[in-house]
Amino acid sequence: MMRRRLLASMLLVTMAISAVCSGKFAYAEETITNRPTYQIEATYVEKQEIVKGHMTVTLPELRDTPQKEVYFRLYPNVFQHWKYNKEAKPTKAGHIAISHVKVDGVKQKVTIKDTVMKVDLPKPLPKGKSAKIELDYQLYLPHGGTRLNKYKNTAFLAQWYPMLAVKDKEGWHTEPYTTTGDPFYSSMSDFDVIFHVPKGYQVISTAKDVHQAKQTVHLQQYNVRDFVAVLTKDYQVLSGKSGKTKVNLWYTKTMKDVSKPLLHAAVDGLQFYGSRFGEYPYQEVDVVLGETGFGIAGMEYPGLVTSLPKVPTSDGIAPAVNVVVHELAHQWWYGVVGNNQVKEPWLDEGLTTFSEFLYMQKQMKQDDEPWLKRVAIKSDEIHRSAGIHSAQRLYDYPDEVYGIMVYLRPAAMMFALIHEIGEEKVMKILNSYYHQYQFKTATTADFIRVANQVAEKDLTPFFQRWLYFK
Repeated sequence: MMRRRLLASMLLVTMAISAVCSGKFAYAEETITNRPTYQIEATYVEKQEIVKGHMTVTLPELRDTPQKEVYFRLYPNVFQHWKYNKEAKPTKAGHIAISHVKVDGVKQKVTIKDTVMKVDLPKPLPKGKSAKIELDYQLYLPHGGTRLNKYKNTAFLAQWYPMLAVKDKEGWHTEPYTTTGDPFYSSMSDFDVIFHVPKGYQVISTAKDVHQAKQTVHLQQYNVRDFVAVLTKDYQVLSGKSGKTKVNLWYTKTMKDVSKPLLHAAVDGLQFYGSRFGEYPYQEVDVVLGETGFGIAGMEYPGLVTSLPKVPTSDGIAPAVNVVVHELAHQWWYGVVGNNQVKEPWLDEGLTTFSEFLYMQKQMKQDDEPWLKRVAIKSDEIHRSAGIHSAQRLYDYPDEVYGIMVYLRPAAMMFALIHEIGEEKVMKILNSYYHQYQFKTATTADFIRVANQVAEKDLTPFFQRWLYFK
């Protein structure tokens, strides 16, 4: 069991749908101008392994100061001249090419450096005013890429379009890419996406999907941090229901033997988390199984997660229940309650790992809390020798200690908190945190504030000890 958990944990280491009124989004809770809106029309050219896209981004009207420029993230460019670890190097290069950039219909020059594109606005954009940025792009798909990948008759499209960088009180976030963790920080946006795909292909996505092969698919989803899609004619689906949410388990023929137990885990996991943390707010979630490249299987996106089909255990090979429920827990910690995954990766990964271990303990009767305690002791040794703690930036962690410090020690911390104030109080903390920061971006300070508020005591020394080793 301990070996199973260690191997599985290290594998982890290494939506409501919008109503459409006259072609425009209509929302009950807030107006469209509070979030960016992406309109994307994309054509998948299978033989050339290219996605041709036309994108219009409508900027939100809310801002603190006049805006002179806009930054986009072009993450596919990391696959053009790979400069990271050899294990993750794609077997075929890929990149994204940008052309015909316009702001409110006027052509604009852009500056591109690696994964960052700067678009100067013709004039400063004041508070209360919006602007439309329009562009064309061609995405050249890599083979064996991390997250973004073409494999047989499936294209995994992650970070597949120019993504608006986040601008907050710290300024624009254009931090460099890294293969350690998830170097992606995005804010809530609305999406209207049209895919043109070859005959026989299905589109699996962040949105509520059409579960049949169609050559043109129109998808809409609002209030999500990202939009991911899998274009495929290799996958089959099993579906279930968890409350109001449809749960889809996508698998290939070679994975059919684990499809039913993993669908059960996905449905049960969604119900388990929803009853403790708060109701999942979207109508559909997809679980896509795959072993198609470094970093493909075992990733979270809004409304869609990927997982390994199987994991090694002390008793042999078993369905990857723990990976499925880990990635689904991210729908709460990252998907709905956001955080800066570059600056404070523990906040989503630590809470997600705790959620996974709690599910395995309660539902699968596999209690690995004693193992977590031993890992926590090991993390003390690492801190003493390297000075690293659990609330640092991605870039501060060597690969070999990232999982222990960011995933496992914070999970052990949450179990220790249960022993200190009781399970009911800890669940109430997570529930309150979820509801207070739903569709927002939270910080470590926010989490500690909520914990203190719910516990009705100052838990700051507890978190200082566990996160900062003070």
